Amino acid sequence: MSTIVMGRRADRRKWCVRAVLLSVVTAAVWLSAGGVAQAHPVLLRSTPSDGQTVQAAPTQIDLWFSEPPTAAGIEVALFDREGKAVPVGETRIEDRGIHLVVSGFPALPRSVYELRWSVVSKYDLHRLQGTLVFGVGLAATSTGEPARSVTGPAAAAADVVLGWMDIAGTAALCGWAFLAILLTRRSKPSLPEPVVATVLGLVVAFGFLSAVTSVMRSARQWSEASNSESGLAVLTGSGQLTRWTLRELALMGVLVLLVRRARGSRPGPVGTTLLVVLLVCDIVLRSASSHAQGGPVSLLVLSAHQAAALTWIGGLGLLALLTSQLREQRADAFRVWKAFGPLTAGCVAVLAVTGLLLAGRQVATLDAALGTTYGRALLVKSVLVAVVLALGLRHARRLHPWLTRQPAREPVAPTARGQVIGPLLGVGVLLLAVVLTATPPARGPQFARSATAPTRTTYEVDDLLITVALRPNQPGRSLLVVEVVSSRRPVPAPVTAVSADLGTSTGITLRRAPVVAQGNGQWQAAVDVEATGALPLRIVAVRSHPGPATVTGTWVVPSGLAARPVVVSNTPLAPWTSAAAALTAALALAIGVALANRRRRHPGIGPVMRAEVRELEDAGTRS
Repeated sequence: MSTIVMGRRADRRKWCVRAVLLSVVTAAVWLSAGGVAQAHPVLLRSTPSDGQTVQAAPTQIDLWFSEPPTAAGIEVALFDREGKAVPVGETRIEDRGIHLVVSGFPALPRSVYELRWSVVSKYDLHRLQGTLVFGVGLAATSTGEPARSVTGPAAAAADVVLGWMDIAGTAALCGWAFLAILLTRRSKPSLPEPVVATVLGLVVAFGFLSAVTSVMRSARQWSEASNSESGLAVLTGSGQLTRWTLRELALMGVLVLLVRRARGSRPGPVGTTLLVVLLVCDIVLRSASSHAQGGPVSLLVLSAHQAAALTWIGGLGLLALLTSQLREQRADAFRVWKAFGPLTAGCVAVLAVTGLLLAGRQVATLDAALGTTYGRALLVKSVLVAVVLALGLRHARRLHPWLTRQPAREPVAPTARGQVIGPLLGVGVLLLAVVLTATPPARGPQFARSATAPTRTTYEVDDLLITVALRPNQPGRSLLVVEVVSSRRPVPAPVTAVSADLGTSTGITLRRAPVVAQGNGQWQAAVDVEATGALPLRIVAVRSHPGPATVTGTWVVPSGLAARPVVVSNTPLAPWTSAAAALTAALALAIGVALANRRRRHPGIGPVMRAEVRELEDAGTRS
């Protein structure tokens, strides 16, 4: 019987391994379908927008970006439809640095124009460029190129590799900060000093790795910025040089504290507090040097998200290393695992709330999440986080029996397999996090909901129903059709004339159509539509009694851009993710209170002697 059971367990393990491999391959294929990761900033919107036709020549052109561009790296050029350059006067940055204003050009005559723009991101120093086409009095029959990065695939791959090494080193430092706090407590775990020294030596190596890769990333971005015409002005104007210097100083301070501890200096509360403060500064500076900035609140959310993720994953890796170093004395790590549980719960709650808020800012719609590299990477990362969370819940049930329906059960340490799988999945989470930082977010004009413009609109004035239609509803020569129907019998008086104003075309006289019913009629006229968007509309139906009927309203002419097909939904995600974040925060608070009350009712076995814990662990391993 035992052989059959062991065979079934082996089969289940094989199928689990196959399922994991299949999931990894599927995720890789799914992610590769979206193209190579490029720089992060995107063009959010513009005025005039791409493909728009305006009736009056604009005096300035406005571009809104997801990240502030540097003033030194701005390059713009304006051309008419014959390719003749139009001189541009000046460019300036407004609205917290994300709004670029192009002005100072002469009055634009009736034509189609192309604006070619190029900017450098203030946070990663990647150059972003694109074009937009708009018409002045003429239909913009072509559209420009969407924003794209000048950075090539090789540079993007270098960003991912260096970023992953940097963030892995910082995660190891955050894991050590948790252990350092635990070792300074009065009821500290009795860990052998040689084991602690071995773990600390590896953490110091990871710290130096983070510092070196941070310098390498800065040097690579520096070289990329210096290759532009702006050169050093881009680097100094972006503020990145200051942020890089401060972050390196914070890392050096952390390494000094760690080296002193490795040389035998006993960590006290002051040294541990200074270590935590320097790590917090490092994470805040890392967040300030990354993307998706929108003020202090956005910086706080991003910093909290990174701190929670790095502490959780770094702590898992450090505990796995600590347990493997203890070998036969693994029971000494039992109290460390138990102390890590509440911290993990807090990190998961912070990750859930901040992750929803950040996802709403970076992913426009559900279609954007399913059809872009950024959205796919975010979904795969969420799945991996869910798997790590499920593994953590299993560890919590073993370490804290009071969480289960059997509070009297003895606590058992996590299995050796679980101690290895958790950190490995955490490495995958960190890698996907770096991929997200090097990938354009799934938002921008291409994800905006397509404007719906009705082809017919009916108005009711007195006893008249006036229906207006424009065929085709686009810039250029069009046919304006007005149908007038009286709801009264007998008709008070026939309509003798109809005039209209549409946009800049005023005093349009409509002619009666051949087919006319008594008291009713259809009127039509050819008009020149010179703009897209909302145009003022005015219809006057003339009759002797009870007098002229006037309709005023707005007629919407869609832009020249083709409507984007909807696969699943193009509803904005931000309101839903914000509501989900608020609900998650309330739910996490309620669960925390409930668990605290349950903990008070079931205090557990209290302090356990090392020999007893070792026996419990051996029993758990055999089971």
